[in-house]
Amino acid sequence: MKTNDIRKRFLSFFEKKGHSVIPSDSLVPSDDPTLLFTGAGMNQFKDMFLGKGKLSIKKAATCQKCLRTGDIENVGSTPRHHTFFEMLGNFSFGDYFKTEAIELAWEFMLQEMKLPEEKLVVSVFVEDDESYQIWSKKIGVPKDKIFRFGEKDNFWPSSAPSEGPNGPCGPCSEIYYDRGVETGCRRKECAPDCECERFVEIWNLVFTQFDRKETGNLEPLPNKNVDTGMGLERIASVMQGTSTNFGIDIFQPIIQNISKLVDVRYDEQTENGKRINRIADHMRAIIFCISDGVLPSNEGRGYIERRLLRKAVRDGLKLGKKDCFLYKLVPVIAEVMYEQYPEIKNRHENIARIIRNEEERFHETLNLGNKRLEELMENLRKSKKETLSGSDAFLLYDTYGFPFEMTESILQENNLRIDKTGFEKEMNIQRQRAKESSHMKGNIFDEGPLDRIKEHSSETIFLGYNSYEAEGKVIGLIMNEELVDSAEAGQDIRIVLDQTPFYGESGGQIGDTGTIQTEHAMIAVNDTKALNNFILHLGTVMKGKITTNEKVISKIDRKRREAIRRNHSATHLLHYVLRQVIGQHAEQSGSLVAADKFRFDFHHFAGVKKDELARIEEMVNEKIMENTRVSVKQMALKEAKETGAVALFGEKYNENVTVVNIGNFSKELCGGTHVISTGQIGLFKIIHESSVAAGIRRIEAVTGKEAIIRIKQKEEILGRLCHILDTHENSVIQRAEELMQQIKNLKKEAQKGKKDSSQKYIANIIANSRKIEDVSIVTEIIDGIDKEDLRKIVDLLKKSLRSVAIILGSIDEGSVTFITAFSNDLVNRGLHAGNLARDIAKIVDGGGGGRADMAQAGGRNPEKVNDAFDFAFQFLREKIK
Repeated sequence: MKTNDIRKRFLSFFEKKGHSVIPSDSLVPSDDPTLLFTGAGMNQFKDMFLGKGKLSIKKAATCQKCLRTGDIENVGSTPRHHTFFEMLGNFSFGDYFKTEAIELAWEFMLQEMKLPEEKLVVSVFVEDDESYQIWSKKIGVPKDKIFRFGEKDNFWPSSAPSEGPNGPCGPCSEIYYDRGVETGCRRKECAPDCECERFVEIWNLVFTQFDRKETGNLEPLPNKNVDTGMGLERIASVMQGTSTNFGIDIFQPIIQNISKLVDVRYDEQTENGKRINRIADHMRAIIFCISDGVLPSNEGRGYIERRLLRKAVRDGLKLGKKDCFLYKLVPVIAEVMYEQYPEIKNRHENIARIIRNEEERFHETLNLGNKRLEELMENLRKSKKETLSGSDAFLLYDTYGFPFEMTESILQENNLRIDKTGFEKEMNIQRQRAKESSHMKGNIFDEGPLDRIKEHSSETIFLGYNSYEAEGKVIGLIMNEELVDSAEAGQDIRIVLDQTPFYGESGGQIGDTGTIQTEHAMIAVNDTKALNNFILHLGTVMKGKITTNEKVISKIDRKRREAIRRNHSATHLLHYVLRQVIGQHAEQSGSLVAADKFRFDFHHFAGVKKDELARIEEMVNEKIMENTRVSVKQMALKEAKETGAVALFGEKYNENVTVVNIGNFSKELCGGTHVISTGQIGLFKIIHESSVAAGIRRIEAVTGKEAIIRIKQKEEILGRLCHILDTHENSVIQRAEELMQQIKNLKKEAQKGKKDSSQKYIANIIANSRKIEDVSIVTEIIDGIDKEDLRKIVDLLKKSLRSVAIILGSIDEGSVTFITAFSNDLVNRGLHAGNLARDIAKIVDGGGGGRADMAQAGGRNPEKVNDAFDFAFQFLREKIK
């Protein structure tokens, strides 16, 4: 059975059983600081499990895209480990429990998957007699096929009863597929907890029935929930009879493509086969991360993505592939995953560009690493050591991408060794750091003040599309991350209302400012945030006292909101025009819509040319002058996509969305505030274009009054230039060019005079030089010139004198600078300008050093310059004689 068919059958089966099929959440969890990536199907239902969710459903089923990197070192080497995978799951929020969950799972295994009953075994938590009895008596599973395991294996979270965390938890029951006694360790006593791969864990059924308290007690929950998870790739491997997940139909086209690109025959048993597996896995993770808006970077999610890509590049190098090739895998992965994730194929060109750019940059880094390794080897030779430290080897690995084996091989070719133990120590530290960063930042069920507000209110209703002022009620006051009953004058407070005209910062648009008034208090709101379906008003109590449940009147700063509306609608026009001028690939990557200006980030791999910027500005202003109507409609996400609405790169949307239409040319999913017609934008002016990341460009622009102010400022600058240059506006460029030419001519004349003067000066210096045997010794103080001019004089002296030692000094504002230099014959005789610079610097209370032929020194005691010259002369006399 094909993987796509398994996915469809699962969702269809549970839909027929009364479950609502919910789309996969983004890999980037929204409003959940406890997660770096979505790692399980239940993550998006956190509020539902806590009894505080907004969904009007009791049963759900999903196919969730997941990403975990805690076991990244095992990926490719084991049959089942992945970074990116799909998790099939069915969920009950206080509806059915153990009996129904077990019955549904068993029915799906036997009736839908047609798996032989004798090939299935199950496990339960050692203390969960209820589940044991259901499997044994109701389902009829033989007792020798029901295994009891401890809290480490059969409780969620793992070991929660004894170790925590506090909060909702419960026992698990797992279904395994037995691949037979001829597989794995072949021991008679082999069981599902053996790691020999005989038993494939297919489905984990979690029964959330307890609330762990601080004392460690497990108290029954009022609503018992079911959370199940079945790895799609695992069940596909069982159904397709493959020995590993990498043998299934959605992996094989990718693997064969990699094999062809690197020109290495695929054999899953060999190290090369494992490398190909790893590349296939990591590339799926990278592509889905980029699709969900994560770009390679040096921190957070972007750092994990970059590490995955670099590991794939290193595997490619070990397979003999020295040039970029990973980006070529995007089309085949897009095709394989198209049925469930068409957005990958729709954006495959942009995704491939981002990957290629990252590959090219990493190859450049590898070249720098080669140079760094050469420097490290030279340092070892100079210090007469033979072993590269583990920290240096790790630096080459982590910063420059050098695999340990590559570093070790190059060192061996140069009769050097590597501290393998030290390297492994550094690697273990990094593995632990990566593991921690990929896991939850806290307990997923940790309850903050908003969670407690959810116990009596589900959301803040936004009224600001049509109103600038509205009545409401205080449903929560938050101070120092704690709920409080009241706040008084002078205190900073976050206010949650049942309804508000204030827009909470989201979708790139900043939050509103304004005031909240009660009968006895006034609060100045200086920012507004949207979080977990609530709108938080951040402000200061200016007078009186505000209390929970009070009625309020909320007023936003109307002029500021209107400026934000102009800028937000302008981003939509800019997005449309960009794709017309520079290509359809110029999709939005991010934005910031403020009152005074906006910035718009988009995919493009070169700077936008001046003539293109001019054309973009012109076309946006044309659309503004057309005064096209802007309409805003609410509709289902599926319907919006069917009408052709643009869903932004990596953005997560709810089931019901807002669609913003501008005429018949722009249609985007957007929850922000907008003008009624484009004419209200007034004027659009680009102020800057730049690069913000690999393959991402940024345009900053202003509209309306800010654009007029910008034009006035330029007019003022032009007027001042005309006054300074004593000319008219239409002649200012010609006048500036004439003056620039005059300056060039004057510089040429000055340079000629300086050269003549320098030659005379050099002649005087040579005349004052002293001789030691056949070597000229120049020691001279030259005031009023900088280091560059000192170096030029050194070069002239070297050309004029065959064999020469030079020590030039310059004094400026209580400090002295020296340049020391030797002609090549003196360097060959063992003299070193850097060593001399260091020694004379000590005399003037400073430091110095440099190359053998030329060096620099400086000090804070210019009174000892002559002492430094005397030392240098005596030193040279001894060395030369």
